[in-house]
Amino acid sequence: MANPKSPKTVVITGASAGLGAALAQAYAEPGRTLALFARDPVRLETIAQSCRDRGATVEAARIDVTDAPALAAWIKAFDAKTPIDLVIANAGVYTGHGPQTMETASDIVWMSRINLEGVANLVQPVLEGMRPRKRGHIAIIGSLAALQPLADAPGYSATKAGVMAYGEALQEYLIPDKITVTLVYPGHIQTAQVAGHVGALPHIKTPEEAAAIIKRGLDAGKTFIAFPWQLLWLIRAGRTLHWRVRALAGKDFRFHIQNPPKGP
Repeated sequence: MANPKSPKTVVITGASAGLGAALAQAYAEPGRTLALFARDPVRLETIAQSCRDRGATVEAARIDVTDAPALAAWIKAFDAKTPIDLVIANAGVYTGHGPQTMETASDIVWMSRINLEGVANLVQPVLEGMRPRKRGHIAIIGSLAALQPLADAPGYSATKAGVMAYGEALQEYLIPDKITVTLVYPGHIQTAQVAGHVGALPHIKTPEEAAAIIKRGLDAGKTFIAFPWQLLWLIRAGRTLHWRVRALAGKDFRFHIQNPPKGP
């Protein structure tokens, strides 16, 4: 059974694959209700059923996080009957760039809409229920690229830096409401995001390893979770250097994507 102090109701976006699916399965246990969102209904239902098999009560919804009205309506209706304890804003996209091409302007707009706007679309209606109750926990999944922008993914880095700035501001804003905001900065995770990646993937984690690290941190009430620690400390040390020195030191970490995906 779920620990009485652990969240009884958990909302996870981007739950049909990768880290989101691993998080859903990590939280699935008797006594817990999961609300899972994703755009792919077939994969989403597969994950939802695997969570039910673990004893959780699951509601799955095919809603795009950029559809603010639909997302808000669903969240408010769900929260009214099943108050939300923890929401994990995980949905995110990434394009990278090809051997000779940068991210396009349309790629950056697409990533911004999902990686930044999509998180706000989720958090705003969630807070309508949490703030009057004076309790709740919001986790925003960002990236180490928010702490050290990637020369080979400037648009993606900007979207992740933006959403983490949004989360950091929320941490202070929500102090009177006793709502915890946790900022999560993962490194490389073995998901579709790294398919076609040509270059180093230091200290890459499986989705299950990453989900376990995140869940432990959230269970402990941490407001800052970053991994792998080796890359975090390299980033912190590098930020003390002139950017040209940092660029020279990081030349072995440059990369590109074979056949990078494009936004709609």
